[in-house]
Amino acid sequence: MGFIDILEASGDLSPRQRWSHVFTVVFALGCILLGIILRNNVLFATTRYVDVEAGIEADYPTNWLLDTDGDYVFRVRDMTRLDFKTVIQVSLEPISPDNPNGRNILDALSLARSQTLTAYDASAIGDYFLPDGSPALSMAYTFVDKEVNPLLDFVPTVVIGIDILVIKRGQAIIITFQSDERGYDENFAIFQRFLETLDF
Repeated sequence: MGFIDILEASGDLSPRQRWSHVFTVVFALGCILLGIILRNNVLFATTRYVDVEAGIEADYPTNWLLDTDGDYVFRVRDMTRLDFKTVIQVSLEPISPDNPNGRNILDALSLARSQTLTAYDASAIGDYFLPDGSPALSMAYTFVDKEVNPLLDFVPTVVIGIDILVIKRGQAIIITFQSDERGYDENFAIFQRFLETLDF
């Protein structure tokens, strides 16, 4: 009959084992950092829009839907939203010689919206400065968006919007942003990045 001698394992690690532990931790942290960088690149990827005729350029989120078939220069919408689709839109309007600051354009826009949008409520028109320091006028407003499909169980969404009006080359450039109330802060950060790239 034989005996098996059980020895207590040594608590010391060899240099190779120590380096393998360090390498494992560094590799795991590197993978996490790489994942964050790749995620941010996807989330913040943009596409350049250029309209030579209107003289407008801007970067908009790559995964947003671009639309140029309307009474605006262009409009982009976040079609991944389940409720109200976040909107960024750029329009051009002629300036009246009687009102060169363009305030009457925002007043007319507010009047038209009050007749078509549910529970439309606009705040006073105020001064605004674009990221490059250009002076502008702004008008904030809210309205309620209702789903038109009666087969869907839908809770009305409160939408917050802002219009920014800039006078350039004898015309008014109206930059519109609209987002549902719940995602407003996140979407407004996207709008601010859009304004930083806007060139006209």
